Amino acid sequence: MNLALIRAPFLRILEFGDDGKNVNVVSFANATLMPSIGDEVEKVSDSGFLDTTLSLAVSLIGDDSLMQIHNSGIRHIREGRRINEWRTPGKRTIVKVGSNRLQVAFAPSGGELIYFEMDMTGQLMEVEKHEMSGDEACLGHCPGC
Repeated sequence: MNLALIRAPFLRILEFGDDGKNVNVVSFANATLMPSIGDEVEKVSDSGFLDTTLSLAVSLIGDDSLMQIHNSGIRHIREGRRINEWRTPGKRTIVKVGSNRLQVAFAPSGGELIYFEMDMTGQLMEVEKHEMSGDEACLGHCPGC
C-alpha cells in the first residue's frame, strides 16, 4: 500500500447492518474503504457508500441512516439501502463540512455555505444557502445544536 495516497485518514466506528457489526471507514485520496471487523476483517461491499472517492466525512444521521460527504456531494443511505444523492452544482467541490445527527452544513468552493437538516420523515433536505465573500477557512457543527 502506498501510504502517500492516504489523505486525512480517519477512523469512524459505526453500527452497521442488521447484525450490528462495527465498521471502520478509512479515506484515501481516491477511495473510501470500509473494513468490517468481527471475527475476521473483511471489506464491506454493499454499504451504499461510494468507494471510488475521498470521503470528507461519514456519520450516522437520523435514527436509521448513514451519510457520506465527498468532494462532489452528499450521499444519504437510508434503511433498506435506499440512496438519496445531492450533487454540487457545476464543477464546484465541497471543501469544508460540519454535521451532527440531524444537520449538516458545508462549504463548496467559491464562497457559499449550504445547510441541510433532517425532516420529520427522515429525509435530508436542503434548507438554506448563504453567499459568502470568500472561501471558508473552517467549519464546525456541535453535536447538540
